[in-house]
Amino acid sequence: MIRIERHEEVRPGIWRYTVPGFGIEGRSRQPLLDACRQVRAILGDTSQRAGLFREGRTEADISCSVNNGALLTVEDGPKGSRFRKYREFDRLAADDIAEAAE
Repeated sequence: MIRIERHEEVRPGIWRYTVPGFGIEGRSRQPLLDACRQVRAILGDTSQRAGLFREGRTEADISCSVNNGALLTVEDGPKGSRFRKYREFDRLAADDIAEAAE
């Protein structure tokens, strides 16, 4: 299992995380899923499992396959939190919207 370590909360609801075996680190509201995307970018398509561990723990709090985790995001809505298909941020579309607003 690929170990994703969840560290301190850096802002409300945002945790610092690392993936020691890959030199990955980041900050996220959903560290397991974001780390899966980063690991998949390195390994490509893989069925390996990834687990989110708190410091000092030997068992993961939650785990999934890297491929499945990379394809999901969490969306908060009026009915609560739900898993949704991940869509990469479209910077060009955001720039177009910003220009139109000016």
